[in-house]
Amino acid sequence: MAFSSFSRLSENLIYRLGGDKYRSFIHIYLSWSKIVGEILASQSHPVKVENGVLFVAVQNNTWMQELILIKDDIIAKYKSIYEEEIADIVFLISSPKRKCKRRK
Repeated sequence: MAFSSFSRLSENLIYRLGGDKYRSFIHIYLSWSKIVGEILASQSHPVKVENGVLFVAVQNNTWMQELILIKDDIIAKYKSIYEEEIADIVFLISSPKRKCKRRK
C-alpha cells in the first residue's frame, strides 16, 4: 500500500478548501519560492490575486526593486508551470508582522 507524503495531502486539502475561486492564488502561494527563489521569497509573499492581477507584499523598497526587475520573468515562469495567465503584478511595501506582548 502506497502512502502519500504529508505535504502532498496538505496541498490537496488546501486546494479542496479554497476551491476554484482561489486556485490561482493557491498555485502562486505554494510555489512562490520556486518562482522567485529562496532569497526573494524570504523577503516577500503573495497577498491576493484579483482580476488577473497578483498583489505581492515586500519588506522594503530595495527588495521591491529587485522584484520589479524580474516581473516579466515571474509572469512567464508562472505561466510555464501552471499554464495560467497573470496580467500584471503590483508590489506593496508591507511592514513586518508585529509580535504581540502578553499583558499580565
